[in-house]
Amino acid sequence: MIKEMFGTLTRGGKRSFWLSVACFVVYALSGTLMMYVTLISIKGITTGDKNIMKYWVILGVCLLLKCVCSIVADLRKHYAGFDVVYQVRKGIIERLKSFSLGFYTNERLGEISTVIRKDVDNMEMVIGHVATRILADFIVSFAVFVFLAVIDIKLALLMVSVLPFAIIYITKGLKKAEKLEKTTGNDLADMVSLFVEYVKGIPLLKAFGESRRFEERLHESVSKFGESSKSVAENRARVLSVYGLIIDISYWIMLSVGFMLVLSDKVNIFDYLLLAIVSREFYKPFLNLENHRANYVTVVDSYKRIKKILTSQTVVEPKEPQKPADHSIRFENVGFSYEEGGFEIKNVSFESPQNSLTALVGSSGSGKTTVTNLLLRFWDVNEGSIMIGGRDIRNIGYDDLLGSISIVMQNVMLFADTIEGNIRIGKKNASHEEVVAAAKKARIHDFIMSLPNAYETLIGENGIGLSGGQKQRISIARAFLKDAPILLLDEITSNVDPVNEVLIEEAVSELSKNRTVLVIAHHLGTIRNADNILVFKEGRIIESGTHESLLAGEKGIYRKLWEMGN
Repeated sequence: MIKEMFGTLTRGGKRSFWLSVACFVVYALSGTLMMYVTLISIKGITTGDKNIMKYWVILGVCLLLKCVCSIVADLRKHYAGFDVVYQVRKGIIERLKSFSLGFYTNERLGEISTVIRKDVDNMEMVIGHVATRILADFIVSFAVFVFLAVIDIKLALLMVSVLPFAIIYITKGLKKAEKLEKTTGNDLADMVSLFVEYVKGIPLLKAFGESRRFEERLHESVSKFGESSKSVAENRARVLSVYGLIIDISYWIMLSVGFMLVLSDKVNIFDYLLLAIVSREFYKPFLNLENHRANYVTVVDSYKRIKKILTSQTVVEPKEPQKPADHSIRFENVGFSYEEGGFEIKNVSFESPQNSLTALVGSSGSGKTTVTNLLLRFWDVNEGSIMIGGRDIRNIGYDDLLGSISIVMQNVMLFADTIEGNIRIGKKNASHEEVVAAAKKARIHDFIMSLPNAYETLIGENGIGLSGGQKQRISIARAFLKDAPILLLDEITSNVDPVNEVLIEEAVSELSKNRTVLVIAHHLGTIRNADNILVFKEGRIIESGTHESLLAGEKGIYRKLWEMGN
């Protein structure tokens, strides 16, 4: 993870990272040097050295160096951390543009929101806090060991005598801790899930007298989580205590054997004191391993979610994009399912000539919306092909494909922006005059002009303050502004008042002229003049024809639906 995050840094970010590491190293070594100089000055005083002022000067320089390095290290590590956050967030944004629109399910949108708001910020900890400090600490530890080995190799080796055993022990302990923490995480998820279910279902549980039994399940879940949490805490306390003890034993061995060597005049007492004091700096990174691990664990889950987005399948772009000959639509033996064993459409074949209107009819869940989703390449077909102008849509550039289709759906998405800004989504470079012309065609211009700030009126997210019909007409204005040759309509007059319904029908009638139109119809009266009506049932087309031919034939589903609605 750290390696991959480091690879995302810019040159400036990498320079800041290494500068931060260098400053942390100098900061720590300055402190070690201060201890060394203090001991030297004491030795000088005991031997009659009168020129001790130089030692105070060196101490002052070291103190100033520590201060400067501390400030620079903190600034640079945060710069590197913010650089990686920016680069990761930029990479995610670029990646999001490459996904099929089918990627953006409600579940995925929640996950993406968490990743962008929380998980990406956690990556600052990887570079700014974990990597810089671990690297700097171990560089300092190595430098201190080399320095002490030069002073006295025997004592330096005694200092690390049992350290390998400590490393082996904590490695095994952390592996066990991972298993225990995973169990605790599962127990926590089960407990939280039960609590949520319990709170939501309290009225029902009380009404049916089931609250006591559910409470017993809750108590059992809480107890289970408590036991697993206790196991994690006990394991961590035991591992860290024994690990710290082994390191202390290593230090004790050096002190004890070193003391014996001093008594036998094999080691200079000054060298012994120097190693006894300075060696504590050597042990610091080893004693801080658990803190580094805790920070690392904090961001691992965040990194997994980020990587899931960065490695998800994007829309496959054709190597040599083709241009459609016209704007006709043809489905040839199309088969598709969202997941194995779930809803599927099978052997769907139909043709919508250029500038024709084709209506899709059927009960909820019959496959109508799936057909339009496949045309937009929200998902790719499992079998067969979808053609526009004689070209398989998989061989048309994805941006070109979406650019040739306008969508007006029941659920209109509006942004917290001006009305003009929301209409201009249809064509970002449109002039004000073009926006006004589109609004007039959508029968929404008069309403906009009645507002205090007209087209500059700010609306809330999702069009708060506007009626359903007004939102629909803004959506239709977008489609007029985009002026795409293919139009997809979901029955957009089903939830509006009569006045808005008349205005919307007028606007849609004008919008549909000289375009290839697919409309998902709920009210059959609105599609009487359709060139072709496709009746869906359980993912298959079971009837097709004009309104008159479907009513004139045998009593099928369309005729039943028509009679029920009239």
